Amino acid sequence: METFLSESTTVKELLNFYPYLLPTFIELGMMCVGCPADAFHNLADVAKEYGLDKYALIARLETAIDENMNPKKNR
Repeated sequence: METFLSESTTVKELLNFYPYLLPTFIELGMMCVGCPADAFHNLADVAKEYGLDKYALIARLETAIDENMNPKKNR
């Protein structure tokens, strides 16, 4: 599956398109969801803030998107 995710995608954009990613953010201990700055903080910003590799974060989010869009493929 091809997604639009990049390090410049904001948290707000991401959750507007893929609201089911909320648990993934919580599992990663990222409390940026719902923060007033989520419209401005992009994935590179939050990865840095939480000490995560931005490319690993993007890959994790893309995997969650793929699993949600193709549930039979991942069984």
